[in-house]
Amino acid sequence: MKKKILIFATLFIALFSLYQILYAEQPLTNWLQNPATPLAKDVRTNFWISMLAILPFLLLSEGLLFYAIVKFKAKPNAKPATFHENVRLEIAWTILPALALIIIAFPTFTTLKKMEVPPKSDLVVEVIGHQFFWEYKYPKYEINFAEKPLVVPVNKVVTLNCTSVDVIHSWFVPAFGVKQDANPGRITHAWFKALQTGTYKGQCAELCGALHALMYITVKVVTDEEFETWLEKNKPVPVTPTEATAPVKSKT
Repeated sequence: MKKKILIFATLFIALFSLYQILYAEQPLTNWLQNPATPLAKDVRTNFWISMLAILPFLLLSEGLLFYAIVKFKAKPNAKPATFHENVRLEIAWTILPALALIIIAFPTFTTLKKMEVPPKSDLVVEVIGHQFFWEYKYPKYEINFAEKPLVVPVNKVVTLNCTSVDVIHSWFVPAFGVKQDANPGRITHAWFKALQTGTYKGQCAELCGALHALMYITVKVVTDEEFETWLEKNKPVPVTPTEATAPVKSKT
């Protein structure tokens, strides 16, 4: 009876997990979101290469474990095995995983290099982490706001200069392939180039306090025309001196 319950529970968990991946609404930080940038596509490709390289070892080891449990389960008056080691087998299971790691290393380091060395920027945004919200600054346009969606143009390279005013935060938007720590007293860099318009969700990925789970990220990718309109609406209004604020000239 206990075995049947265990089997049923395992199947239920596996089917429920598969449903969550394929059909349920995606969580904000689900790493299997559809890639929306070239960098995210590279990250996804690297993920599948790594999975294909290590999956045989998982299946083989778990298969052998299951076979050993069934084949060599305890029996009355059973004679124990007398063999000790197998040098060829030990060499094989040392070399093969090492080769798998070498195969994984090439696309991994290539992707990491792309993350570290962004192309020429079309837009620079300063990202400042607070407990528990994000502040954004557009230095070129003198725009500054917080707790609002980040708005960027489509098909443009956006460079993020990340920092924090209190504790370590992490700016994480899975669809962009970006997960960059924002450290107090330091400036870290990340970049992305969204290939299509839309609204993308993310979340702080560094435990930063009591309201960490509510530190959401929203990025709106718009057309060039919509971005120019947004800039016009949000650029600071120039202050002109009036009679009340103008300096009083002394009469001499």
